[in-house]
Amino acid sequence: MDSVGIASTFAITSQAQTGLALQAKFAKMSQVQDANLIAMLQEGADSLQAVSQATVEVGIGAKLDITA
Repeated sequence: MDSVGIASTFAITSQAQTGLALQAKFAKMSQVQDANLIAMLQEGADSLQAVSQATVEVGIGAKLDITA
């Protein structure tokens, strides 16, 4: 192999390693974003469940008498 071939191989290998490193970093960022989204959705579901289980006073949408 001549020096041009060695340099070309080194450049291609360096590019491949950089590409793999970037893909790994993007995958990790995606996992963090997914985890944050799941946590936010879970908090919203918990909040809705708390609201739906809260005691509703008469006249606030539950058993409202409008026949008078």
